[in-house]
Amino acid sequence: MPPRRDRRRTYGLRRSAARRRRRLPRPRLGRRGWALVLIAVLVAAVPPARHAVVSAAAAVDRAVASAREAEGRERAVDAYARRYGIERGMAEAIERIAREERVPAELAFRLVRVESAFRERAVSPVGAVGLTQLMPATAAELEPGITRERLFDRETNLRLGFRYFRRLLRYYDGDREMALHAYNRGIGTVARIRAEGGDPANGYADDVLGGPGASPVGRVPVDAAAIGEGAHELGPARLPAGM
Repeated sequence: MPPRRDRRRTYGLRRSAARRRRRLPRPRLGRRGWALVLIAVLVAAVPPARHAVVSAAAAVDRAVASAREAEGRERAVDAYARRYGIERGMAEAIERIAREERVPAELAFRLVRVESAFRERAVSPVGAVGLTQLMPATAAELEPGITRERLFDRETNLRLGFRYFRRLLRYYDGDREMALHAYNRGIGTVARIRAEGGDPANGYADDVLGGPGASPVGRVPVDAAAIGEGAHELGPARLPAGM
């Protein structure tokens, strides 16, 4: 058994260590820490607070997704501009208006390339006008009172052209080739040929969609007079009912 003096020393050391442990400073949360604790308590105890936090988190997720989508569109526009050799402003307008009119962007670019070679002042021998080569009578059905001169405006022409094509897609139950035949030759001509048992294909749909193994960016006419020869054989003065 150790001497009494050693026992006292050991006991004193233990008491000193216990006092030091009791004197250790308590952790300080600070304003931010207490705020987080308060939020946690509210979320756990108050259903409206829980709903608000969940809603805020969902809003942040949507914002992040929207930002990523916008960034993806910017990259796509740059790629289209390089691919088709056009200014970025033109590529941005085609992509944006096609999206708003619910026409696939790739199809929209190909249609404009074949129709007008991306020239806003293009006019065909039969009177089709602008980037999407709209017939004025068709444009007037889509927007009553529109003037021919307005069809040379980029935004107006793209919007009406894509809107018309979208209606053709709906009219032909999503058949892209039939919609393109009608866009190029006119609904009336396509209906007559089909009624006679014929095939309305004239190569236009292949030019736009690209045949098997064909490059989607082929040569385009450089002479405005050559654009659309034989095209728009019967540009409809009136759209069919339901369109």
